[in-house]
Amino acid sequence: MSDHIKGLIQLIFVVVFIAASFAISGLLKSDRTPTGANSASERGLFVETQEITPGPYQIAFETTGSVEARANVSIVPQVSGRVITVHEEFFEGGAFEAGTVLFEIEPRDFELEVQRVKAEIAQASTNFSLEQAEGKAAVAEWKQLNGDKKVPRLVARKPQIDEAWAALKAAKAQLENAELNLERTQFTLPFTGRVLFTNLEQGQYVAAGQSYGEAFDVGTLEVVSSLKDQQLEWLLNAEKPDVLITTRFLGEEKTYQGLVKRKAAAFDMQTRFASVRFGFEEDAVDLLPGVFVTLKIQGPALQNIALLPAQALQKDGVVWLVDRDGKLQSFMPEIAYADGRHIAVSNIDETVTVVTSRVSGATEGTAVLSGEQTPQEVMNEQ
Repeated sequence: MSDHIKGLIQLIFVVVFIAASFAISGLLKSDRTPTGANSASERGLFVETQEITPGPYQIAFETTGSVEARANVSIVPQVSGRVITVHEEFFEGGAFEAGTVLFEIEPRDFELEVQRVKAEIAQASTNFSLEQAEGKAAVAEWKQLNGDKKVPRLVARKPQIDEAWAALKAAKAQLENAELNLERTQFTLPFTGRVLFTNLEQGQYVAAGQSYGEAFDVGTLEVVSSLKDQQLEWLLNAEKPDVLITTRFLGEEKTYQGLVKRKAAAFDMQTRFASVRFGFEEDAVDLLPGVFVTLKIQGPALQNIALLPAQALQKDGVVWLVDRDGKLQSFMPEIAYADGRHIAVSNIDETVTVVTSRVSGATEGTAVLSGEQTPQEVMNEQ
């Protein structure tokens, strides 16, 4: 092939390349939409929206706590002696009813004491009767000799009669004490409870005033929970807060109706939490101290509250509203309550359209497309 032909072919390739470049450039220019009515900013952002109307709202929140007995009662016998019987439930974890004899001390010595004091009463009663009789005889004799003159106390044996009466009263008091000690040989507690621990056994000698274990009243079980200041405020503002206590205990889900027993006395200086004690509507006899529970608490009822999805709150703490012209408006919400799924806003007093999707880079006045539009409608507008 001659040099002339080669040069011609190269020239043709150059001309084709230049022509193709101009053609592609023209196509790109023809696809550009001039800034104006059909620009991306005018077409708007595609966002999801929801119409929100304010209304009444009941604050409800959850917290956790643990079961505790209000106080533990020491097992302290009031008389000394040898233990002759022990109830089968009077061991660690045992449950008992009010008035159950948990253990009994040998009563023989106390029975003898009762008999002895009864004998003293009989003797004191006899002495009192004799002194009264002698006093009457002395008064009669005085009147025979002295007529209507006042009878002296010594002549009427008043001191002796008073002494005999005092001795009789003392003997009767001793009998009451002896009978009380006899009753105390049978140890009981005035509540339905559960034994925490005991180191007492049949045949053991016990001394009055010494502790031999502890028990608690199941009627005093309560839930202790630490509340933040906001939660405490909600609780205090609720007229009749509804409290539901739930726990999983011994493999079983249990639910109890609760109530507020004692409100906070002070905030913890370090954690800034306050301890509140909740009780049970009915005795939770199947629970034990130390069990963890969840509390669902109905707080105060609020009026004119707008309930927004949590995702409506943007990263900078604002909420985007869509006005009647389909443009964004920035709004700073006053949040009365948030639970991770919703936010309750107190400064919206009319029906508004709220952006419920995350929006980045948006500015005030940006046009938006309704979240109710289909993807095909969006493509057609573009």
